[in-house]
Amino acid sequence: YFLSGGDAPAKASNNAKAAADARAKARQEAAEAKKAAQEEARKAAEARKQAQLEAAQAKKAAQEEARQAALAEKQRIAEGKKQAQLEAKKKAEEAKAARAAKAKLASKPKAEAAPVKSRSPTISLFGLGGGDDKVAPAPVKSQQASKPQAAAAPVTGRSPTISLFGFGGGDEPDKSAPAATSAAPRGVPVISRWKQSPDGSISGVISGSSAFKDGDPVTTSPIRGKAVGGKVVVTKSGSKYFLSGGD
Repeated sequence: YFLSGGDAPAKASNNAKAAADARAKARQEAAEAKKAAQEEARKAAEARKQAQLEAAQAKKAAQEEARQAALAEKQRIAEGKKQAQLEAKKKAEEAKAARAAKAKLASKPKAEAAPVKSRSPTISLFGLGGGDDKVAPAPVKSQQASKPQAAAAPVTGRSPTISLFGFGGGDEPDKSAPAATSAAPRGVPVISRWKQSPDGSISGVISGSSAFKDGDPVTTSPIRGKAVGGKVVVTKSGSKYFLSGGD
């Protein structure tokens, strides 16, 4: 068949328009695809940025936790070292005190012997109650004669000061207790007229001590065990005393 001359241009125009529409649609789809791809890339970038931020925060938190743990461990070590130093210092002080007490106890006999030797005959007559020099020696000799030979040695080794001190001209026992001291070990103070308290301490009159005057009333710290007359007792602090007679 034959096409009329008026239909060909219209058909060509329609084809051109359809082609133009197709190209426009393709461009639009391409633009939309590009836009979608860009949006997807933006979202992916934001996701990566968020992940990096979270990772950085987690790393920072871990570092802070590690720093706090290290600080706590450092403080713990410092406290342990300080405590160890305090304990070492305390032990050193206790050992020093123990050595000083032992040295003091060991030096007591020498310290107590010196005043006895240095007393003058003038002081030895103090407290005789008006008696003269000729009256005092007689009681001392009678005491020495009535005692066993073994007990006489310490008496003769003492000066007239101790042997004559405290005689009141009567029958009252001498407060310096020379008779009891003669049975005591050398350097050990004597407590006479003693009595043991319920707490274990001893109260009485002391003699032969460098820390007290002869005849002073004293009370010791609690002793170890039961007090027995004529024996040496030891206090819990380590001091030694000889108990003269009974309570």
